[in-house]
Amino acid sequence: MKNFYFLIFLLSTTSFMFAQNEESSTRKFIDETQVIRINKDWNTIAEFKSGIGETVEFFPVEVINLKNQEKRVALQLDMHIKKPDMYKTAWVGIEEINEFILFIEEIVIPNLDLKFKKKSSEFIFRAKEITFYYRVKEKKRRITIKLNDYDDNVIKNYTFWTETQVDKIPKLLEVLKLIK
Repeated sequence: MKNFYFLIFLLSTTSFMFAQNEESSTRKFIDETQVIRINKDWNTIAEFKSGIGETVEFFPVEVINLKNQEKRVALQLDMHIKKPDMYKTAWVGIEEINEFILFIEEIVIPNLDLKFKKKSSEFIFRAKEITFYYRVKEKKRRITIKLNDYDDNVIKNYTFWTETQVDKIPKLLEVLKLIK
């Protein structure tokens, strides 16, 4: 049990190093590249839907600077929320993927069947552009995905949550492992 709490502490302090007002290396690469190509793999996708029809899709991408052929791989997240009606994209850069895999594989998945009586527990992963929450309150489970502020003109704390899609978290792990 001590190892479990140490791992939680280690993950939370390590993830905290990625400040919220910072863009991912992938976004920086895209923003600094004049001519770019983004290849999306639609065969491998982890999709979460809310009860009101909002969606979040995670899938691997390859980003190519067409002038010098420099390439980057990353995780792209497309979020569609209804109020306000917005469609936003964020990236988890390759430098954050290993920590995200560790979080899902060693923290979230072992706790998918966690149940409490008059207690709750929340597990949080912070990347530069997104924050992923897994929460258990008594017998209810919830995923919340928040797009972090990194540019006042682009993203403003957009949040998606679902209680019915928690069992799809292992699919997200599959997608993450393909990027690595």
